[in-house]
Amino acid sequence: MKQALLSIVFLFSVSAIATAQKSNSQLALNSSAKKIEIKVFPNPVTNHFSINNQKEVKEIIVFNMVGRAMKRYNYVAGEKYFVGDLPKGMYLIQFLGAKSKIITTQRVSKR
Repeated sequence: MKQALLSIVFLFSVSAIATAQKSNSQLALNSSAKKIEIKVFPNPVTNHFSINNQKEVKEIIVFNMVGRAMKRYNYVAGEKYFVGDLPKGMYLIQFLGAKSKIITTQRVSKR
């Protein structure tokens, strides 16, 4: 019963995030904004992850698959972000720009 309930919560969370990403990408296309490509490496992550230098990124938030914010970082070019204290599993990393606008969300595996 507990696993079924967690599965349902997970599916609703993923669905909500996918819907939000779709609407955000449509807004970006409609406003003629340039596409920002952010690379997270290494993936799978063990203790630290980095991203390619992005001037547009102001904040990074790591979510578990239930949607709970696990870590928050202010973006610093060339910085390594520590996630070694998080349990193994899948996570969503959300990148925020100016005025906390969501740029993109990427899935990473933590080993």
